[in-house]
Amino acid sequence: MRLKLSPKAIAAVVVAALVLYVIVANWAGNPINAKNLTTFLVVGISLGGIYAILAGGLVMTYATTGIFNFAHASIGCFLAFAYWQCSVKWGWPTLVSLVAVLGILAPAIGIGLDRLIMRRLRDASLVVQLMVTVGLMLSFMGITLTIWKPTTARTLPQFFRDSSGVKIGEVTATWHRIITVVVAIGVAALLRWLLYRTRLGISMRAVVDSRSLAGLTGAKPSVVSGTSWAVGCMTAGLAGILIAPETGLVVENLALLIVVAAAAAAIAQLKSIPWAIAGGLLIGLAKSFTAVFEKFDQNWSYAPEAIPAVVLFIALLFLPEARLETGKVKLTKRTERLTKPWEALLGSAVVFAIVFAWAHGWIPWFGTTFGQRSDVWLGRGAYFMVLGVITLSLVPLIGWAGQVSFANFAIAGIGAVLFSHFGGQNGDPIGIVLVMAVCAPLGLLVALPALRLKGLYLALATMAFAEFTDKVIVRHPNMIDPSASGNLFEPLKLFGFRISTDAGDRQAFVIFLAAVFCLFMLGFMLMRRGRFARRWIALSDSPAASATIGVNLTVQKMLVFALSGAVAGFAGCMLGLSSGALRVDSFPLFAGLPLVLLLAVQGVRYPIAAFMAVVGLALFPAVNELLGKPSWLSAIELIGPGIAAVTMAFRPEGAVFYAGRDLAGLLPWRRDAREEKELATAKLREQDIGRDEIGELGLTRAFTADKVSQLDRVLWVADELDETPLVPEASVVGGSPGDGHGPNGNGRTPVGAAPEVTT
Repeated sequence: MRLKLSPKAIAAVVVAALVLYVIVANWAGNPINAKNLTTFLVVGISLGGIYAILAGGLVMTYATTGIFNFAHASIGCFLAFAYWQCSVKWGWPTLVSLVAVLGILAPAIGIGLDRLIMRRLRDASLVVQLMVTVGLMLSFMGITLTIWKPTTARTLPQFFRDSSGVKIGEVTATWHRIITVVVAIGVAALLRWLLYRTRLGISMRAVVDSRSLAGLTGAKPSVVSGTSWAVGCMTAGLAGILIAPETGLVVENLALLIVVAAAAAAIAQLKSIPWAIAGGLLIGLAKSFTAVFEKFDQNWSYAPEAIPAVVLFIALLFLPEARLETGKVKLTKRTERLTKPWEALLGSAVVFAIVFAWAHGWIPWFGTTFGQRSDVWLGRGAYFMVLGVITLSLVPLIGWAGQVSFANFAIAGIGAVLFSHFGGQNGDPIGIVLVMAVCAPLGLLVALPALRLKGLYLALATMAFAEFTDKVIVRHPNMIDPSASGNLFEPLKLFGFRISTDAGDRQAFVIFLAAVFCLFMLGFMLMRRGRFARRWIALSDSPAASATIGVNLTVQKMLVFALSGAVAGFAGCMLGLSSGALRVDSFPLFAGLPLVLLLAVQGVRYPIAAFMAVVGLALFPAVNELLGKPSWLSAIELIGPGIAAVTMAFRPEGAVFYAGRDLAGLLPWRRDAREEKELATAKLREQDIGRDEIGELGLTRAFTADKVSQLDRVLWVADELDETPLVPEASVVGGSPGDGHGPNGNGRTPVGAAPEVTT
């Protein structure tokens, strides 16, 4: 009998071998005795219990609403700070503070989010759902930083910190950790009982499958969804309060727990509470084991912080391969109009002219005078244009192919670091080509999960890659030397431009970046008319249909990721030049999220949206300076993109789409847009009887059967239980039975003649 090894078995062996190698290579030499084992278990189980609470609430919210809440950890962060305000700042008793935060504030936040935002996301696309919840994450982070300034150090004391705790062998377990373990067990049991042993929990699981069908059985979907979000916020707040004494009240640290929660939720495949609890415990034990028995050298000193990202990668590796799905039936009102080549060229020229005029001070700007542009703002302009190129790299990836990725800023960071080694230190433009050649296959590396996963899991994989890049790759001394000082990049001479961070070169730098941005934008607009873009859009609309007609899904995914990675790599080279020097903390996960959010807000399918996103990014610091840098705007770089992304729940197509629909008719050559708007206005007027057509009925318009029925409802004389017309069609004003025409035979009732209606 031949032994057949499945791909999962091979992957398990490889992962086990790698884990064993890391353990052996970084063993600290600590003996495996009772004291160390007890320390490992006490710390690991208590920390894992907190992760389990957080992951359990995240899985419960997803399983009962169908929405993955990226804001879960940041909500817990906000509630932890609120608990500090009540218990420490105001001196309230612990129990009263817990009741106020977890019993009143947390449910209020959950119910408010459900009523205002989440109900609008039920039928929204995955991109809109992800962007809105990521926007909420940044909003809660910004609000927390605004209320509780990071310049003031805060600590949250442990529960019963004055007591001696419980002696377990040679290790003392504090009451805080004991309480954490007990609470974690209690929350796990409570969530399991709620979902599977109560009518409310069964209704929660039923509503996410079919809201209308659940309503027929007596469930109240609005109450059920509100309860789900309330319970989710309560678990997030509880986890935040329990872990804050261990990690400190630092917004970034607490918000990054979403990676931990996502890793545990991936182990549970986003549907099993017990497996989510087990996943949280596994991550807690892994971090504790690393702290007790492992010692990483200075090259990998930040590696323990990347454990959740690694666990998330491994969990995604063993998920079942996503099945091909057909697209949803959508009502298409008209075929999408593609930009003509001369229109693309004109649009690119207009964008270049705008940036050129801004760089010369010909466009008024906040806090500046006409004809002048300060060196500070020119430096910022160069940085924003670089971010624009990174944002533009996401258009074919997310907007056309539907592959949600949060990794492009991390890829740009790797490109910046590589350019400091491959030519940036000598001002050699060949280094840019080498970096793009490296970043293209790096994009393919990110695409590997996309070959088997899709949608939410792919977004989680790219987020884990961004976190791993920040904590491990760019912090390696061979990548960025923390002891290096001064500029890492020499001025670059390219096409007559001298590109550097020197004050005299910044204007030329901005103009060069504008030209490059417009060339990329023009290329993408022309590509939209070609076969590759059509295949990527087909891949996004219906993978099953694309495969049926012969599209190689694997090749197309690899191509779009490689293209996006190459463009991001070029942007990384320019990012290094604009910064001059690189720090090990230059590329955090949160720095790249606003780019994705603002692109989605403007319209992720349109290249021009990248430029609009850049303008939005530049407006935030400009408004802050114009208003005198007030303290309540100190976190506007987070709150601004966050709130903008939340508005996608109301305007999911993006600002460029709605602006184009409403303003395209102003262009002289867009007669089709004017005709379409006239038809839409006429149709709206035809349907809106309650606004201005009541006065016209019987004068210029005939009384048809359904118009009379609508009129009856407007006048509150219709039978609410019977939606059929109160006037039979055969007896409508004065015409012959069933013809619906007035006495004069032309469909109109003579002016001044009272309509005679037989009932």
